[in-house]
Amino acid sequence: MTLISQSEFAKRQGWSRQYVAKLVKSGKIRLHKGKINPDEALKAIQAQAEPSTVLRKPPVSADSLPVAPTDSRQAVDFVTARTMREAFRAKMAKMEYEEKAGKLTEASKVREDAYRAGRMLRDALLGIPDRLADVLAAEEDSMAVRQLLENEIEQALEKLANID
Repeated sequence: MTLISQSEFAKRQGWSRQYVAKLVKSGKIRLHKGKINPDEALKAIQAQAEPSTVLRKPPVSADSLPVAPTDSRQAVDFVTARTMREAFRAKMAKMEYEEKAGKLTEASKVREDAYRAGRMLRDALLGIPDRLADVLAAEEDSMAVRQLLENEIEQALEKLANID
């Protein structure tokens, strides 16, 4: 394991010192006692490289890296990427079919309907005291009071159940 300085590694790869320092700072290249192991660094960079860049430009030499390092995503080969794309298209087609068949609906519409139903129920329940205050005040039998309240609550719930 031969260790070299950051500037020497940058020079061998045809990169700037600042770029290598950025790779070190981002954690893509590890330092050993302030120096870089070139073989380990190149392998780490290749493992994190954008896979499509290999198709766009041929390697310059055996010592240089054929792809520019990007983020920490793992490389995906063409067949896997195509399979993923086709699976996504199949899922989208299934969702579109189910939506047109009436099995799916938009989440925003469901939220709006639920909000509207909740508001209607809330308004109906909050209106009970205004409608029954005088009747309940005059009633002496607790069972009759209970029955009046149950009837009003059931009417409010039936109104909600009959909403389209």
